[in-house]
Amino acid sequence: MGRAMLILAAGATIIFGMVQLGLLGQKKQLSLNTSEYASEYHAKNVAYTTIQLAMERLNEDGSWEPTEGNPWNSTAEGANTSLYYETISTGATANDPDTIRVYSTASYLDQESTIISTFTKERLHFVPEFEAALSIATSNFTFNMGGSSGINGNEASGACADKPGVTVPDFSSYNEVLFGAGTNIGNISSSDSRVTIDSSIKYSPVDELVARLSSLPGTQTISGNYKGSLGTVDDPGVFFVENYAKLTGGIEKGYGIMVIRSGGELEYEGALSVAGNFEFNGLIIFENAFDFTGRGTPDLNGSVLVGNTPGNNDVIDIDLGGNLKLQYDCTAEGYAQQASAALLKQNRYTRLNTFE
Repeated sequence: MGRAMLILAAGATIIFGMVQLGLLGQKKQLSLNTSEYASEYHAKNVAYTTIQLAMERLNEDGSWEPTEGNPWNSTAEGANTSLYYETISTGATANDPDTIRVYSTASYLDQESTIISTFTKERLHFVPEFEAALSIATSNFTFNMGGSSGINGNEASGACADKPGVTVPDFSSYNEVLFGAGTNIGNISSSDSRVTIDSSIKYSPVDELVARLSSLPGTQTISGNYKGSLGTVDDPGVFFVENYAKLTGGIEKGYGIMVIRSGGELEYEGALSVAGNFEFNGLIIFENAFDFTGRGTPDLNGSVLVGNTPGNNDVIDIDLGGNLKLQYDCTAEGYAQQASAALLKQNRYTRLNTFE
């Protein structure tokens, strides 16, 4: 019996030894798996972070474009990264968003992770929505309407709803337009309303957009008697009229944004006038304009906005005469947006999906 006990005891030692070896092997494998998982998890996090950094860089520099053949390579948190993006679809128009796909790969130790994200790319323009054929965002104005001039809030293209002919901020401004138009009130037309009060109408922050555009390369300042180009359908522009300026007959059709303003010591030099035979399609802004005189046969299609900058209380004399026509057109809004976006060069990226 003692022999049997010894054999059993020896057997138990062997069995326990095998169990111990098995546990040590599992522990080693578990440690290895845990290490691989940690490395993979770290690589994945770095790949995500690299996409975030890339989108910030794209926001700062829209011309930055790493490609599959020439990716953006970097090192972050001990991992090597490689990123590029491709445009997988473009908007139907210059104002419609594009779609891009970003590929980010991070390698850490012996693990590699690739993250793929899809974004829409929208060009920012900050152009205010067109609210009327003529929006007067100040109460400091006089109004006169004569000749065969007209204001039409019925949308020209048929693509959008009609807008008021004239929008003003308060009741006194409403009366100024009615009395100033006098017997020509019938020349203001709209299925919406001829003249409407909108207390929310403000010139701010349009004044900030104007100030920013004026400082950017690509804007064109015109003065005196001007007969040059005012942009095209495919390449609308931003134009500033300062001091005395007169747009005369023979000018080609124009597209984009026209800012007519007078400021400070320059106001005494003369009235700003719009005259002659020409057509402008987009947003026309009169900022602190001492005089707004429309003569001849110009057509302003889109929307006209009149306003004072903060601290400026000059009275703006809105004098519509001759055959001047202000016509609301929502398609012209697109020309203004395109012109502004082309100069600002700012984009907004919205993530659609992400997968591994």
